[in-house]
Amino acid sequence: MPEKPAKPAKEKEKEITIELIPSLEPKLGRAYANYAQVSHSPWDFTIRFCEAPSSADIVRLKRAGGKVEIPNIVEVIMAPGLIPSVIKALKINYEKYMKAYEGKADEPSS
Repeated sequence: MPEKPAKPAKEKEKEITIELIPSLEPKLGRAYANYAQVSHSPWDFTIRFCEAPSSADIVRLKRAGGKVEIPNIVEVIMAPGLIPSVIKALKINYEKYMKAYEGKADEPSS
């Protein structure tokens, strides 16, 4: 009887690295926002990006009534596990922005 060929030794599993690159063409288009509202639930975080009127317009509108409702441009809902990466990316990019444009652009109001 012929001998069975020896089974090859188990090869080490190779680690695969995948880099995710976002498309430069947004699926939902682009929108300008100058106001953001952040909220959370036990399951996710929500960021609402809005376009607020100028400060002068807000004062004028408030005199005419109580609350000023502004358009909600887009609402982004994220898993809590993504938040630390978003915070880190925002910090890094804001530092780069400040180095490049400090004194050249208005500081956003808090």
